[in-house]
Amino acid sequence: MNKKTKLTIGLAIVALVSAGFSAWLPAQTPLARMCCVAGEYNGSQINKQLPNCPVPKSESFTMTLVQAKGCGSDVWGKIVGPSGVVNEFKGTLSRARRGCCVISASFSDPGHPGHLVTFKGTFCKVLGKWQAKGTYSETNSSDPCKQGGTWEIKQI
Repeated sequence: MNKKTKLTIGLAIVALVSAGFSAWLPAQTPLARMCCVAGEYNGSQINKQLPNCPVPKSESFTMTLVQAKGCGSDVWGKIVGPSGVVNEFKGTLSRARRGCCVISASFSDPGHPGHLVTFKGTFCKVLGKWQAKGTYSETNSSDPCKQGGTWEIKQI
């Protein structure tokens, strides 16, 4: 066997070992855990500014968030607005980057049939407490100046 053949075989072996290691490595990376976000939260929301509508004001609310056993992906709970109106929501939680999770949820307004509020946001832990920010949209609202906006919450 000449030097050129030995070199070609050696390079082929190195390439094969490298390919095998590269395929094995992602399988060894553990999946990120689902965030355990159940708890009590204080929050605020503000409607987006719409033409011919008054300048929106920030409104506070509280949220009680319950999560499926073992920090599962199903979430539900109650949102209590400043006037005491209670809205019960249901949704799901999914993993996001850097130890954060995304919530997607909705609730219907029992006082206004067809009125649906959907919200989505990202939970991340800051100094040992969960915080989330996101957006919401409203369909069939009785108030034409309320079509959606932004929200944020902090764990109590």
